[in-house]
Amino acid sequence: MAAISVKGLVRGYGPIQVLQGLDMAVDEGSIYGLLGPSGCGKTTLLKVILGFLEPESGTLNVNGEIPGSDVGYAPQEIALYPDLSIAETMRFHGRLHGMKAEQILSRQAWLIDFLDLPEPSRPVGKLSGGQKRRVSLAVALLHEPNLLLLDEPTVGVDPELRARIWNHLQEIASSGTTIVITTHYIDEAGKANRVGLMRDGVLLAEDTPQSVMESQSSSSLEEAFLALCRREVKA
Repeated sequence: MAAISVKGLVRGYGPIQVLQGLDMAVDEGSIYGLLGPSGCGKTTLLKVILGFLEPESGTLNVNGEIPGSDVGYAPQEIALYPDLSIAETMRFHGRLHGMKAEQILSRQAWLIDFLDLPEPSRPVGKLSGGQKRRVSLAVALLHEPNLLLLDEPTVGVDPELRARIWNHLQEIASSGTTIVITTHYIDEAGKANRVGLMRDGVLLAEDTPQSVMESQSSSSLEEAFLALCRREVKA
């Protein structure tokens, strides 16, 4: 069953067309890896799925409706209040999602340990860029949503923690959480159930990582992506 279904999606900014008739399907309880160069439309697509941007044309169905409180979003641009501490940030977002105080504290303790964050009293404004990104991921995971949209969440994360994050994503996906993740680490995307290779606002291919590689007679997703790009240029 498709948790997200996109057909013929068009969205731009003024005269600039970003998404140009994009089709996409994300199965419920799966990890979908969205790959593509900067500026190809990945972040715009996530914002349309979230309801932050309205499609100019085409159709979008997300579990039958626009996502509400049951979505976790970690944007590429850090969107945190620098004057709040880590604990205050967790409490603020937890309350927005209707969580009880004890639930917030329990999840906070787990997330700080899991994501190797500093003590909860540390102000967000005094964290490093990598720590802020991990706090943003913690906020997205805090209320254990059914849908996770993660925009480059592992940038600047060391390989050991990156592997832990992916293991956790695979665990919660197997329990029913639907995850869309953008990444420029192409090797990471091989851990997704399905991948979409995106360029110039459309998907060049969408399938399991193995099927995409086999379709291009490639031994890696990177090779497959380059082969698809060359084919697109010739066309």
